[in-house]
Amino acid sequence: MQNENLLQQIKDTEQKFKANNYKGNSVCSCMVEKYGDVPILLSAPHAVKQIRNGAIKAHEFYTGAIVECLAKQIGCACITKQYLIENATNDDPNTDNAYCSYKTAINQFLQEHKIKLFVDIHGLSSKRDSIVDICIDNGKNVNNMIFVSDLKKYIEYEFGKNTCSIDKYFQAFSDNVMSKWVYINFGISALELEINGAYRWFEGDTQQKSLDLFLCLEKWLKNTSL
Repeated sequence: MQNENLLQQIKDTEQKFKANNYKGNSVCSCMVEKYGDVPILLSAPHAVKQIRNGAIKAHEFYTGAIVECLAKQIGCACITKQYLIENATNDDPNTDNAYCSYKTAINQFLQEHKIKLFVDIHGLSSKRDSIVDICIDNGKNVNNMIFVSDLKKYIEYEFGKNTCSIDKYFQAFSDNVMSKWVYINFGISALELEINGAYRWFEGDTQQKSLDLFLCLEKWLKNTSL
């Protein structure tokens, strides 16, 4: 029953990102929420559609709900993109410079709160082999590899050997990429997690394995050494 309630909570949370064909309908372009004092900041910059170089780019479904519900479960903070700024040339926090609203909100939050781990969650194509690809620019974006090794162990214990990769599909090496930007500017260990679409679609035949991965991420965040 507890897991059924959690699954429904995740589905319900996704509705605000799903609104207006995943353009969102919030009163602000991004939202920072704090659910407790665990020194972790979770992020979902592609929870809704975004604009890159004048073109609308697809949303990464359920990343917003995953981030918000994880933050509630473990008692930490999160930031999510809430709606598409349609008149912008660029509206992608993962490529925009430090003056975009998303990075400005992160900057303000990190000036006021001591955070030890930043986790930026994205969507990986369901055609990829990995369930999760951990992107850390060859270890340059983390102060302690324990965050990475622990996560890899949790995922492969649950789903099998080689289901978690490191820097296989993306590296997070560009200065404007969220995790690299956080590490450069604040010295905080920062991971970009690319989650396979078949493990973040909490509906139909894939909802159980999506929930299993959510619980795996929750366990990792609760037990990781901060």
